[in-house]
Amino acid sequence: MIKKFIASNVMAGLFRLAWHYVSQSYQNRKLPGEADIRLYHDRMIRNQHIAVDRAVVEELFLKANGGRLHLSIASVGPQAPTLVMIPGTAAYAQFMYDTYQQGFNVIGFDPRGHGQSSGPRGNYAWSGIVDYALAVVNYARGRFGGKVAPAGNSQGGMAAFYAAAMDDGIAVAVLHNIADLNGRDNTVHSTIRPPRFLIPICRLLMNIYAKYSFPIALYLDLKKEKLNEVTTATDFIKADLLGVSWITFRAFNSLMKTDLAKPVEKITVPIMLIHAGKDNIFPQSYVEGIYNHLTCRKNYLLPKDREHLVMTNNVDDVVPPVSAWLKEIMV
Repeated sequence: MIKKFIASNVMAGLFRLAWHYVSQSYQNRKLPGEADIRLYHDRMIRNQHIAVDRAVVEELFLKANGGRLHLSIASVGPQAPTLVMIPGTAAYAQFMYDTYQQGFNVIGFDPRGHGQSSGPRGNYAWSGIVDYALAVVNYARGRFGGKVAPAGNSQGGMAAFYAAAMDDGIAVAVLHNIADLNGRDNTVHSTIRPPRFLIPICRLLMNIYAKYSFPIALYLDLKKEKLNEVTTATDFIKADLLGVSWITFRAFNSLMKTDLAKPVEKITVPIMLIHAGKDNIFPQSYVEGIYNHLTCRKNYLLPKDREHLVMTNNVDDVVPPVSAWLKEIMV
């Protein structure tokens, strides 16, 4: 009996060591070279039928909050309104480019630990994602001088919402999907849905294993989501040279519960919410429940027959109404 107990503990210890090694190897893997990244992006743009002029895009790195953020900028000029795009799932280049053609400066960026930015892959806290988004907002203010609006799709939409709760100087926020990570009802968009009474225990365990990584597929089902009928979101992320398909328990813990800077009812920044009627990840009743509690100026765009990747697959349904509303407020 004692031998079995010792053997099982040795096996558990070896498993944790192996898991920690794999996690650290993933988080600290070397990024591809610039030439390989360029070739991959060229191929992705071609395969996804994205119509953009890459000659108008400036790429640079911004030092912020101890990190190095990769920015992609399409510039109209000083005093023009600026959209800061916070990434979520899959490609959003077409939305950015079409918004630029509507007369906006557009800045896309990779949060720390993602894309070409610095930091361990997938090891972040939700508050950090929001802080980096606000750092880019401040950069846009300093560079262009006009009004600035954060926008985001999926997780990026959630980050834009949190940024609006933190910075009253934001002109307007555009959210594809919205969430209040209150640790109670926000588990509706995850495949991991522990009973409420178990959430504190789960969070305690995640604190213990904070630096361990696990596949995003364990809590988010992207196999049903197709990009322009070409590939699934899951396969797209797997093939992406810069894609993050594993995150740490530290990151997931913060996604389970991170308080807004102020209650939903106290947010004053104008909000535009985009929700696809056939979204398989964010239930319509959930996003509308939060939207209905907003007391700020607001607008709701509901493409009823579209799915979660509406910002990628149905850009023509989104850009005109978004641009029109932004111009009402920002121009």
